[in-house]
Amino acid sequence: MKRREFLMSNLVTLSIASEIFLLFSFIIIFLSTRNTKKNVLLMTLLIIGGVPLLYKVIDHINGHYMDANIGLGLAFMFTWIYSAITFVIAIILLVKKKRNNNISKEQ
Repeated sequence: MKRREFLMSNLVTLSIASEIFLLFSFIIIFLSTRNTKKNVLLMTLLIIGGVPLLYKVIDHINGHYMDANIGLGLAFMFTWIYSAITFVIAIILLVKKKRNNNISKEQ
């Protein structure tokens, strides 16, 4: 396997894993909220978080850049930070929902 092919397959694998982590975080939030107005907002936020990375990966694959693609690195950094913040929010909402369910069962 040539070096470029290896890097492309590694790039695709890494971008898919990043997008799956972002999607997983939003699925947890969807499950913890049942409000349809919030779900529309969450879908918009999911698209805002995922599109930059997808665009830069497709651009990098089609562009055949000879130097370092700084935009691609920034897109990965944005997606990872966005995913981490979303995951923390999802965990907080999940714990809050579980705590509220336990309180309502006790009463």
